[in-house]
Amino acid sequence: MNSNNLSSEIQLEKSLIRAPYESLNKSFRVSQKLLEKDLSVILNSINDLNKKKSTISKADANTTIDKLLNKAQSLKRKLEEIKVEEENDIKRLRIRIEHFKKVLTQQDDKFQVEQFNEIRVNRIVVDYLLREGYYDSAILLSKQERIQDFVDIGIFLSGKKVVDGLLKQDCTEGLSWCNENKSKLKKIKSNLEFNLRIQEFIELVRANRLLDAISYSRTHLSPNSQTNMKEIQQAMATLVFQKDTTCDKYKSLFDHQRWLDLISQFKNDNFVLHNLTTHSLLDIAMQSGLSALKTETCSEHDDYNINCPLCNEQFHTLAEPLPVSLKSHSSLVCRITGEIMNEDNYPMVLPNGNVYSKNALTEMKEKTNKITDPRTQEEFKFEDLRRAYIS
Repeated sequence: MNSNNLSSEIQLEKSLIRAPYESLNKSFRVSQKLLEKDLSVILNSINDLNKKKSTISKADANTTIDKLLNKAQSLKRKLEEIKVEEENDIKRLRIRIEHFKKVLTQQDDKFQVEQFNEIRVNRIVVDYLLREGYYDSAILLSKQERIQDFVDIGIFLSGKKVVDGLLKQDCTEGLSWCNENKSKLKKIKSNLEFNLRIQEFIELVRANRLLDAISYSRTHLSPNSQTNMKEIQQAMATLVFQKDTTCDKYKSLFDHQRWLDLISQFKNDNFVLHNLTTHSLLDIAMQSGLSALKTETCSEHDDYNINCPLCNEQFHTLAEPLPVSLKSHSSLVCRITGEIMNEDNYPMVLPNGNVYSKNALTEMKEKTNKITDPRTQEEFKFEDLRRAYIS
């Protein structure tokens, strides 16, 4: 990374700051709900105890007080656990801000810039491993490179419970996660909870528990009738068509691919909630680089260039769906030497229209006293060549 472009590069690292901030925000909301809920229960119980003080027995009063003390101690433990999480989030946030601050104030320090780049590359690799489910490898790499404070392993590990549950065709963890993040999911207009409910309904139908399915739909699907009536009607029709149907419209509802779709939707929603990119940083970096190099001739075998990454079959496959780069100036590469053609090493056109660099053709003339086109094997005199001008 060029130090001159460092400021603009750091602007792309927004998720590195937003992720611990969102985690901190979530911890605050959880602690607030706990306080409101548990304190309300404790205070109401104390008020009830005061009202009954003239009639309640000593043994019953002691039992009630013991329950209140246990409730208060339980609340204290939960708040202490949340406090530890908040302190860890604040620590990570502070370290990351200092990390950016340090490199921005020392852009001329080559060592600092290289260190920043090294941490960034390792971070990108860890992010990719986490997204692909290689949790142990990601944790090991982050420890070896001492970048635990620069990666959000906790977010992925907490999401792993949901993914593991869905892989086992169990929506329990997913629905619990939706309940914890209900307000945030509503803001991003996610329908994950509804889709999980539909899936649970379908599984009841698959198991031929039709009465349970009807009861379930009344409790969990009916409240969504104003916004998702079409999906509900389609799901309810499976009570008639059932799992062995050949009708594509309803057969797809029993397809096990739906579980993988739910996993994909959960991951995307989880990333959005924590301000992480929906695609891995490695994918984004690779696609940006490949797209910048891609030209109209990249798919032409005759224009193969050993020094071009996109001419490599594997990279070319990755770049196939990407757009061609927009270039305001032509950049020609000699097929013979792999060198870029410029004013000193200008392009020369053979009578058959093929173009090579001056240096390559001059060297060929000195060795063989003739010009042989490596593509067509045609031979020409050096005097027949014309100079081309790059625009």
